[in-house]
Amino acid sequence: MTSTQQVPVLLVGGGLVGLSAALFLEYHGVPFVLVEKRTGVSVLPRSRGVHTRTVELFRQLGIENRVQQAAATALRAGRFGGARRGATLAVAEPLDLGNFVNSLSNHEPSPSSFCFLPQVQLEPVLIELARERGGDLRFGVELTEFAADDEGVTATLRDQAGGVSTIRADYLIAADGAGSPIRRALGITGWELPPTHHYLNVFVRTDLTEVLDGRTFSQCEIVNDKVRGLVLAKNNTDDWSFHLEYDPARAGLADYPDERCVELIRAAIGVPDIAVEVLAKAAWDTGVFVADEYRRDRIFLVGDAAHRHAPWGGYGANTGIADAHNLIWKLASVLSGTAGPALLDTYQPERRPRAIVGAEQARLGTDFDTRYGVETPDNAADLARQLNTDTVMTRYRYTSTAVLGDSAGAPHVDQLTGQVGTRVPHLWVDGSQQISTLDLNGPGFALLVTGTSAAWRDAVADAQWDTGIDITVHALPDAEWAARTGLPEGGALLVRPDGIVAGRSDEDLYPSTLTAALRRIVGGLASGAMSLDDAGASTGV
Repeated sequence: MTSTQQVPVLLVGGGLVGLSAALFLEYHGVPFVLVEKRTGVSVLPRSRGVHTRTVELFRQLGIENRVQQAAATALRAGRFGGARRGATLAVAEPLDLGNFVNSLSNHEPSPSSFCFLPQVQLEPVLIELARERGGDLRFGVELTEFAADDEGVTATLRDQAGGVSTIRADYLIAADGAGSPIRRALGITGWELPPTHHYLNVFVRTDLTEVLDGRTFSQCEIVNDKVRGLVLAKNNTDDWSFHLEYDPARAGLADYPDERCVELIRAAIGVPDIAVEVLAKAAWDTGVFVADEYRRDRIFLVGDAAHRHAPWGGYGANTGIADAHNLIWKLASVLSGTAGPALLDTYQPERRPRAIVGAEQARLGTDFDTRYGVETPDNAADLARQLNTDTVMTRYRYTSTAVLGDSAGAPHVDQLTGQVGTRVPHLWVDGSQQISTLDLNGPGFALLVTGTSAAWRDAVADAQWDTGIDITVHALPDAEWAARTGLPEGGALLVRPDGIVAGRSDEDLYPSTLTAALRRIVGGLASGAMSLDDAGASTGV
């Protein structure tokens, strides 16, 4: 008889989002199994930039320094950034990025910073960290079928040797990519926009040091009579991605053998005899898909399985990692018995609108000039609709039942001041600038008090006793915190485990109602708290 392993969470997909989800599960103490049909990491350098908000999430996990150390070695010359255009790389000229740079200057204060780290270099770091922390990662193992019922999900797995095994999980997280077999099997439909462009992403090794002569860029648009496309920097010396436009009605990936790709790449470079080695290639398009459902009972979609669009702006993987961050504290709360199942219903209303915003912003970047904020006679309307990166990734506002207050607030704010539904504002709370207000929550809730308050301290103790919810109280400097949040001495912010402000003391949150507020935020309490081991960390037959 084949044994069936029991586990709280089965995580399918070992890309950036799946690996980040694994680390979030470990952080919250949730046992899991991750399966990935590939035997190794991604070969193509798809995602390149790690947005500040994502680095903040890595900071919460305690891995920010490891990620930044890896990023410090990503570029072998020059710096990341800039845009150029020309008939070839050899003659391409820089775009005027004045407007683009100005938009980036309006950034939200943070203890973290953006880093350039291509997916092919970030994934191994996340794998190593997850395994160091005891994660059960199984590469070369494919989910072949699954069946869900009211109590969980039964999954059949097959390894490279043909061995078959079965896992019984309380929940399944699908991080299995844009084509998501799990989403397709569930029949989940979505909002779609047709592609505007089709590309071959050809990852190559070719030394462009002499060709570029110190010039650097993030993207370069190439248009000549032999090739149209984009060149994306990877290490600024000999690793590059050439995104070559093609017409799928006339040709497919099979019609572009390495030899033809090399010929086109040489035409794009402008040097007919330069050495070019093709390392990998894949076809992709700029079509948009956002799933209508992020949850089907005990199965959840995250990352590209839930949303897909062009990479302009870098919103794809970064949005997906934020999906996992949002979902997993909720799963952990439900599994531990400190939250009711209704908390999981807030995942879709909080995260799906973020995917739509990311998709819309990426779509506005279809035109190369608009992507970089360059004004032309035809793009004024699109430029007016653009949002800067911090607005999209950091200054958003949730309006679900997992926060207190009005459920019809604006989706973005001009500045983070502790508004309900927004990321808690950053303020250094120590003289050495090592501890931020962002470091005070997680894996439980936090109550941030302006000054000191015995009433709040007592309320937190009572709430923990009554609910079993982990919540810590922190006294913050009166003047600075009051100026940032508008809260007087004794005022307080209730912050969720994911760093989102769930309530304010000047908006229906009081010491006498803290317990009731927590119950409302987490969707009530499950009857009879249970441990994660009880939820399915044992092995049965």
